[in-house]
Amino acid sequence: MWGRRTAPQRLAESAGFTWKHVEDQSELNVATMTAYVAANRAAPGDVLPMVGKVAEKLAAEEANHDLVVALVEDLQNLASHGLAQLRAADEIRAVLGPRCLVVWNAVDEFWTAVAEWRRASGEPLRSGEDILSVENEGLRANLWTSNRSLGDGTRVGLSEALLFEKAGGAPIPGYRELIAAGQ
Repeated sequence: MWGRRTAPQRLAESAGFTWKHVEDQSELNVATMTAYVAANRAAPGDVLPMVGKVAEKLAAEEANHDLVVALVEDLQNLASHGLAQLRAADEIRAVLGPRCLVVWNAVDEFWTAVAEWRRASGEPLRSGEDILSVENEGLRANLWTSNRSLGDGTRVGLSEALLFEKAGGAPIPGYRELIAAGQ
């Protein structure tokens, strides 16, 4: 069925990349690039559904869990920015299968907890304006997928997520807690 192609290769191909363009990239970079293309309204209309379909197949195997979580997290973070050129969360959720939706909910709960923890710390959250105004496409993809815009114009990012976990906050659950338990 899949042949000898790796999970990152299959995911990259679902977004229209040829493997030679991404073969030296890490799994996380492949997830970021795939999410950025899939969430972009300028991409052909079949890209997001194809990415959702491949992600759902990949989610069936524990070895692919981190890759699927990274993709879903990147898609959510992109949608959180509310930018016209990016697809909304409802559009993305509509193409995800049941396993990916379980991941979607867990990722959303995690980032909600990060934001609540950060607000409770008393330190002000940063504005999202700085990352949303970046013009360099590569930098934009990295910043937009690693930060989440909140409804009040502020944002949380990977640094807050790391501090949250170091302070004892629960990380995103693993495959066995999410997917395998629900089957």
